[in-house]
Amino acid sequence: MTLKILVVDNHPMILKLLSNFLGKEGHEVRTASDGLAALNVLEDYTPDIAFIDLVMPNIGGDKLCRIIRSIPRFADLFIVILSAIAAEDHIDYQKFGANACIAKGSIKSIQKHVLDILQHRADKSQASCLEPVANIEDIHYRIITRELLSSRNHFEAIINNMSEAVFELTPDGTIIFANLAALALFNLAEEKLLAANLVTFFSENAQTMIADLLAHPENLPLLIEDHPLTLVNGKHVSLHFLALSHNGQPSIILIARDISERYETEQALLANETRFRELFNNMSSGVAVYEARDPATNDFIFVDFNQAAERIEKIRKDQVIGRSLLDVFPGAREFGLPAVLQRVWQTGHSEHHPISLYTDNRLSGWRENYVYKLPSGEVVAIYEDVTARKQAENKLAEESAMNGAVARISRMIISSDSLKDISTALLEEILALTSSRQGIIDLLDPKTNDLLAMAFYPPQLQAMCVINEDGASCVHAPHGLVNWVLENRNSILSNSPLTEYQTNASPDSLTTSTRIMAVPAMINNEFLGFITVADSSRDYEKRDLEIIEQFASLFALAAQKKQAQDHIAHLAHHDPLTGLINRHLFPDRLAQAMILSQRHHKKIAILYVDLDKFKQINDAHGHLAGDAVLREVAARLRSLLRDSDTVARMGGDEFVVILHDMSSKAAVENITTKIIETLAEPILFHESSFTVMASVGISIYPDDDRQIDALLQKADKAMYQAKKSNATNHIFYEE
Repeated sequence: MTLKILVVDNHPMILKLLSNFLGKEGHEVRTASDGLAALNVLEDYTPDIAFIDLVMPNIGGDKLCRIIRSIPRFADLFIVILSAIAAEDHIDYQKFGANACIAKGSIKSIQKHVLDILQHRADKSQASCLEPVANIEDIHYRIITRELLSSRNHFEAIINNMSEAVFELTPDGTIIFANLAALALFNLAEEKLLAANLVTFFSENAQTMIADLLAHPENLPLLIEDHPLTLVNGKHVSLHFLALSHNGQPSIILIARDISERYETEQALLANETRFRELFNNMSSGVAVYEARDPATNDFIFVDFNQAAERIEKIRKDQVIGRSLLDVFPGAREFGLPAVLQRVWQTGHSEHHPISLYTDNRLSGWRENYVYKLPSGEVVAIYEDVTARKQAENKLAEESAMNGAVARISRMIISSDSLKDISTALLEEILALTSSRQGIIDLLDPKTNDLLAMAFYPPQLQAMCVINEDGASCVHAPHGLVNWVLENRNSILSNSPLTEYQTNASPDSLTTSTRIMAVPAMINNEFLGFITVADSSRDYEKRDLEIIEQFASLFALAAQKKQAQDHIAHLAHHDPLTGLINRHLFPDRLAQAMILSQRHHKKIAILYVDLDKFKQINDAHGHLAGDAVLREVAARLRSLLRDSDTVARMGGDEFVVILHDMSSKAAVENITTKIIETLAEPILFHESSFTVMASVGISIYPDDDRQIDALLQKADKAMYQAKKSNATNHIFYEE
């Protein structure tokens, strides 16, 4: 009897061997390499027996059996499972509609059991007469196969418990795998879903889009979420397509999420949006709605802006929507609104942002905000423009603020705070009172006539200065209008500096600002410095100039007081006759020299210099002659020494010299000899000429001692030895 037989196996050798074998037995044989290919064969072929492999790509054997059993014309088809995992897995082939099962062993054993089944089929024998799993005796249990089966079952359990629907598709959109959520999404049994084309499950409007997407796999991965698609069963889904390739065979993974409830909610909200739009736009208060883009940096985006807000802020809605709050209103951070928005967004608690001044280069005004959070997560600010009321209040407050600022600066001057601290505080007061963004306070250095920047803001203004040789002073050489004030000692107020005739061809950064004021600081016609402010958020007025002039008087007073204090300090630490440092400042200079010596691993020498027979000059020619000698000795000592060395008058006719970086006693002796020789040159006073000899005692740090007093005492002791010596006029200290 000739039978129609279908063999489905992904192993080409099995297909070839069974096909040849069954053909020689006189049967008609068709073959397929996987479940999907088998379904294509079955479209126009009705076999008597089907031998089906269990583990195959593109629809496995168990799922293929279920699909076949769901088709009425295959109700009598005798299905035999060919299993390579019979020893490792408990195969309940009847559960998915098969009639028998043969374990894959040697080809001869397979052929034997195939013939047995063909014989049973030809005799119309009952399936119950067959072994539960034929050929099991010819195969061996494999641990690795058992582990792989366990892994596959674990994977399928995970996939089937996902809330999202997961499909595997062939490149043309045929469904070859669907998890439980996918079956629930389409409300279909697995055998009805597998081998069907995905496109047919979508509404007519969505089918073209899905078909086009499948035709261009190079565009994958692709997420369709913003515009959900509709299924034929009315559900709305978001889709995530992923490209997949296994053993060179392409396929597509589709993850679908049922968002019907959300979609319907959005449609209801859209209706509400239309209903409340008129109310929103006709409110008398300004309303701004924000979305948090990056709350960590207080970055919020406008999502709505009503007509009242457009009128208050003098800006159109289309110039605001989608832009950052700080981009549209750059003064908002100083205004404090971003911090309020962040707190409300984080806590959900409404806040009242009290009346505050908002300013930027475009507008200025007082606003009062009420901020709360919507259930959607957006933040709403409802606010009023209270500028007119605040202007009246501020006029009174300005007088109070000015008086308070003057009182604070005056207290600092009385308390003898440093001029730099006074200048910094004074500039802060001026910038606040005049709404200026830039400012600088300059002091005239009476020694060099340089202008020293005592305070400036912002820090970038330091670029206008040159650091002085002392490394601590910032020398300012102004240009343009500021230089005109310096030369003419007159105040100036300009709200358009570049058009003023006083502006020369090389304006500085202050002169190029939108507005500027500069005022000299003077007392009794003595110029002590000047104050400059610029870049106000509003036009300067005469009142602003009066404020700076009042503060300039305070600065001049502080500068004059500093000059007096500096002079007193100089007298306290310097000899009034010679200008040299005195015995009070000398220990500090020696201590500094010792620190530098330790740092650079160099020695220093202390020279104690005493003038011989100086008392005779005083007694014979008077103190004026003696003073002239001392001044000349001081001048000669300074001329012989380096800038890094120090010379001090300790009192009477005694001087002490500190020599830095001495490499040897020979170097010290050379300098000492030069000092003695230079001092011995005649000193003229009116009609008289004096010759001064000197005795010098020398101590070395750190060789002789490490204490200041001890080093000085040892140099003094060596000096007295030199005075008594008939052989030399300078001696190094020795124990």
